Amino acid sequence: MLLGVRIFIGVVFGLIGLSFLAVTGALIYEYRSVEWFTIATFYSHLFIFFPIFGIVAILAFYFPAVVFLDMYWRHIPGGRLRFVLGTLVVAALSWGISHQILQGTQRSLFEVPVERLLADVGEPPNCNGASAPCVRLPGLTGLKNVRRMSQRRIGLSDLVRNCSPDPLIELIPERQPKRYCFVSTAATTSPILTTDAECCTAQRAYMAVTNEDAQQTRSLTGYVQGWTLGLKVFFLLTLVAISAMLALRRRRLEELYRPYMGRIEKGVLIGAVAMLFFPVMNHAFLQSAAMLDVAGGGNNYRGPAPFISFIFGIWALLLLFFFYRRRDKQMEFLGRLGGIVASAVAILKYDLIISYFVRYAGSGASPNDILLLAAIAFGLLVLLTMKTGDEFVGAKIFGAVAAAKLASDAMSAGQPGQGMEMSDTSPLPDFNAPASDQ
Repeated sequence: MLLGVRIFIGVVFGLIGLSFLAVTGALIYEYRSVEWFTIATFYSHLFIFFPIFGIVAILAFYFPAVVFLDMYWRHIPGGRLRFVLGTLVVAALSWGISHQILQGTQRSLFEVPVERLLADVGEPPNCNGASAPCVRLPGLTGLKNVRRMSQRRIGLSDLVRNCSPDPLIELIPERQPKRYCFVSTAATTSPILTTDAECCTAQRAYMAVTNEDAQQTRSLTGYVQGWTLGLKVFFLLTLVAISAMLALRRRRLEELYRPYMGRIEKGVLIGAVAMLFFPVMNHAFLQSAAMLDVAGGGNNYRGPAPFISFIFGIWALLLLFFFYRRRDKQMEFLGRLGGIVASAVAILKYDLIISYFVRYAGSGASPNDILLLAAIAFGLLVLLTMKTGDEFVGAKIFGAVAAAKLASDAMSAGQPGQGMEMSDTSPLPDFNAPASDQ
């Protein structure tokens, strides 16, 4: 394969990888004395996924991308022109999507400068929400409430507020359940509970101040995220395009690059496994974000986010069918069966899976949980460096068994009295006391 192709892909993927690290690095540097870990886990789909699993996906897709470009540059009629035009189209789409997201009126907490976060004392000033609901709590307090509650229970979906009730359904105030409101009341052992209307008002006040603070002066992390968002979108679209074209031209690949097919398959499949963490962590963020703002009003990301997650889930599943075509047909069948079982479990138990990710890979994650994610990513890199051959067929067996185990665990977790329940009803600690962990 051409050396220039390897260098070109290495430079592009290297710049993308540096952009992944730059955003998280900016967050740690800027908020190192102000709950940086709380912010990172709340926005784990940005600050945790990309530096860990995004890097794995870059390394896994490097060789398939090299083969893809080499094939188009040397063997496909008009391939050079097609590649250039396709790259321009993907780049234009990336710029347009990132620009649209950044144009939303609702800002993120990591876009608020540190000094403004520390200066925020809530409304009324210094109200802690212990004796009566506040108009709104300080920005950091609301964020810490989400983290501490996420550490105490599995999932937050039952605490989501309905801020846009259906006008065709009558609301009876005395029958509406009251819930804990993260942005107006203290998270004590017996917190004050509020109605949806009361909490939605507090959420609007909470996000209005966040938007105002972020728009007056943007944080360093906010600027870096804005500068690099286009590269993230470009990377995601590139993965979909490369894997799709490799799958569609599989016969040509086998003719031209037969000695490399095992390595190509391994890179694509390991990259797909790494990318499967993105839609789940993305939904974990959406669930946590619903505790602070009014259903993402004015946010140009939260609306299409579920569709993005769906697309990447389907993409990863399709890769199983296109790339599980090894010599051993029995192992091929087991590998595909494992993918189908895992997909069925994900559909049937998706809410449960998201709830666990909120706790262990989202707003409730501890440093040990993040280290576990890093260990999983390291394991994928180890598999990537293994020689391609019969031992990789063994990985298919392991994948099928793991998928069956996942199905068994998820089904048992969903049965009454078995596994872990969706919420913990034991007394809550005083969350307003200084936290002992990050």
